[in-house]
Amino acid sequence: MKKEEQIRMLLHPEDYTDEQLDQMLDETDVKVPDTNEEWEEFRGKREEGRRKRLPLLKIAAMFVGVLILSGIAYAAVHIIRGQEAGVGKQEAVVSTNTQHLSPNTQAPADSTVMKPVVYEDAELATILSEIATFYQCEVVYKSEASNHIRLYFTWDKKATIDELIDTFNKFERIHITREDKKLIVE
Repeated sequence: MKKEEQIRMLLHPEDYTDEQLDQMLDETDVKVPDTNEEWEEFRGKREEGRRKRLPLLKIAAMFVGVLILSGIAYAAVHIIRGQEAGVGKQEAVVSTNTQHLSPNTQAPADSTVMKPVVYEDAELATILSEIATFYQCEVVYKSEASNHIRLYFTWDKKATIDELIDTFNKFERIHITREDKKLIVE
């Protein structure tokens, strides 16, 4: 049977009898592939593709590794430089804080040290020691119990020492007086 006739039979099987169709199928030479051979051929092509890609993947992995390590090194350098710059800034702040301020004077308003300091549940001794250092005063406690009074307090560094004493004296359990460079807590 010719190929053209087989194609017509496939396209219009209703025009042919079952016997003619069976005959056509018997005469058709269909190659049945060996699955094992085909599988081995597919596996070989796949392994060959992997072997070609493996060096590229290794190169890509090395590139990513170098990129990550350089990023970490870059960040470390900037962190260290930032810390070194921070130390210099802290020294500048310390030198600003140690300028001789009389108890009634104020530091310049544009200074970075003039930001308010917020104390949350802090002991009076902690608060007054920082204030005394700032205004170069000494703190004297008449009673040990007054050291441990806990406060929520916002210290505006622009205020004078006398204004701070007035603010503290508004609390019921605190009474502070000033004699020259001494703050006396009763």
